[in-house]
Amino acid sequence: MLHILLYFFALFSLSTSPNWAKLNQMPVEVLGFWRLTIATFILLAWIFFKKISWPHFKDKKILWMLLSGFFFFLHLATYKFAAKNTTVSNTMILFASNPVWSSVGAILFFKEKLKTRLIFSYILAIIGIFILVQHKVQFSGQSFQGDLSSILSAFFYAVYMLTGKKARQHFNNSIYAFVQYLVCASLFAVTCLLSQQNLTGYSDISWIAVAGLILLPTLLGHLSLTYLVNFMNLSVMTCGKLIEPILASIMAYFVFHESLLPEAWIAFFLTSISVIILFAPDLPKAFKTTR
Repeated sequence: MLHILLYFFALFSLSTSPNWAKLNQMPVEVLGFWRLTIATFILLAWIFFKKISWPHFKDKKILWMLLSGFFFFLHLATYKFAAKNTTVSNTMILFASNPVWSSVGAILFFKEKLKTRLIFSYILAIIGIFILVQHKVQFSGQSFQGDLSSILSAFFYAVYMLTGKKARQHFNNSIYAFVQYLVCASLFAVTCLLSQQNLTGYSDISWIAVAGLILLPTLLGHLSLTYLVNFMNLSVMTCGKLIEPILASIMAYFVFHESLLPEAWIAFFLTSISVIILFAPDLPKAFKTTR
């Protein structure tokens, strides 16, 4: 039961990400640099505080952590670009294509089975997202680059999760996240240097957004998911993420007054049903364990 609760808490934390990014007024690379650099130092302090043993860095399996950090960088860069160049709902809706990539990868590389209930959950959730998306996403005009970036971000996220699952088979979660964040922060630092962006001089709301991104999506969201990949089916985890577009759209309605039409509530209902179907078989076992 604890793993399921942690999973949904992680989804809520991650769904705040596009709203924090939209509030932030920094360039994408500067935002990524500060977010990942501060998170890296927080994790480093945690590792020393908990006296977690460091791995042998000559181990070739470390390559999986480095690859995961690289694809995490590509995911965040394209995701934040999308959030700044299209609506929050468009960003989340198009990003919701990531379960397709993740499930294909999980089947090919981890031999996970695509069960009937998972397929049915996908169908319901995709119908809900289609209802939400049909009048909003247009591959033309000013939002085209942001919409395309959302799709790329979904693909990079799936590869990041797959390489992360491989890395977590060999390394402690805190060590894995530290290396991953360090790689990502370093890549953002390089992009800041190449683009000659200023790292300071931004508004208070931008720094508040940075703090929000570090606390919720980064530490409570991504860190929780990388912990759970050793305990949950990756296809199930990525399918459950289909509820994120609805949560993010509801937040955007209250924060940015983005329109929330009746279609959004229908989509929320269908996606919620799909998630209930997805986790229903595990709930009796979870409650039985806690007694």
